[in-house]
Amino acid sequence: MSFANLYAAVQDQMGAVSTRWLKDRAIAESEIIAIKEQWSGVLDATSVRGFYIEGPMGPPVPLADREALIVLARAMCLGPTGDYWRRYVYSKELMHVFDTPEEKADTPAKFDLQIEKFSDPSKAMSPQYRAEIKAQWRALMVLCPEGRRLEFKRQLAANETSPAVVGAALRIPSGYVSELVRDDFEAITIPLR
Repeated sequence: MSFANLYAAVQDQMGAVSTRWLKDRAIAESEIIAIKEQWSGVLDATSVRGFYIEGPMGPPVPLADREALIVLARAMCLGPTGDYWRRYVYSKELMHVFDTPEEKADTPAKFDLQIEKFSDPSKAMSPQYRAEIKAQWRALMVLCPEGRRLEFKRQLAANETSPAVVGAALRIPSGYVSELVRDDFEAITIPLR
């Protein structure tokens, strides 16, 4: 499994990186053979925007071994910025195909470790929680090739553009633009490549 290969391939992408292209490349670079997407009206987008599950799994959404499902909160995907939220959250969940076996939340006990950290910041950081953080950064890395990121950073510093314009160009929520142009972006992301 190689996130590094996906990251390298993204660098040649022009314009907004297609999530279909990302999915196809993630499948090619991982052990996953298929990825399904489902929107759910049951998820409250203010607390859970999406999640990732690997098969095998029975109904209600059967998954074979090495198939995955990305579930997104329907309310998040609708409205004027719904496409931007869908792209970011889908891409973030997609990055879980690169989780190590230790990082997967594939048992009730591992899932509990992950959830406990979300509800109690004083808890120790589990491998599953670290995988969530890695997935967020990796999503930003694949949605914005490095050359574009550096140019956007320069333009923002020179007041030649705004986070809203950059978010629209990348088709991601503008609130994540500040993460892309952080001074420590490379220090955070280089170990993830």
